[in-house]
Amino acid sequence: MVSLPSMLDINNIIGKSINGFIEDLVSSSPDLQDKLNNISPISFSIKISDFAPIYIEIAKNNTKASLKEMVDINFSISIGAMEAIAYLANKTLHKKYIHGDEEKAFVLLNTLQKSNVDIPILIERNFGHIPGVLSYLAINKANETDDVTIMPDDLTKRLRSISIRIDRLEASNNKN
Repeated sequence: MVSLPSMLDINNIIGKSINGFIEDLVSSSPDLQDKLNNISPISFSIKISDFAPIYIEIAKNNTKASLKEMVDINFSISIGAMEAIAYLANKTLHKKYIHGDEEKAFVLLNTLQKSNVDIPILIERNFGHIPGVLSYLAINKANETDDVTIMPDDLTKRLRSISIRIDRLEASNNKN
């Protein structure tokens, strides 16, 4: 059985990592702090898959994250791992994953979307190389499309030209 002091230590370490991630996120985008100040105060929770929820509070020039439950939150986001990867790749989230004040949630998500921050680099910097590489690979995999189209190249142009000539010859033979 895990002792209470070691659990508190793990919670503190995770909280510091998440706070460091948020500080790097804000410092990586020049105007993100101003945008966050415009929508603050706001508090919310994020729960990804079966992990414990992360509670985040944004106030003027101060953002805190913790694993300790907050009583008054504006909204919560509860998503699976694949939806989290899809959000990182596409920066869109369906409203069925948001519970509470959807308007504040979408204002925050749009603010983050327009910040143009490279999230895998921030993950690598704050949580290590393996999570950073995994997030990078997951985002690239999510961005892949199954659409296989043949780009018009010289060969397809020539085949099209030959096809048109054959149609013209057949049309002229049918007239005679």
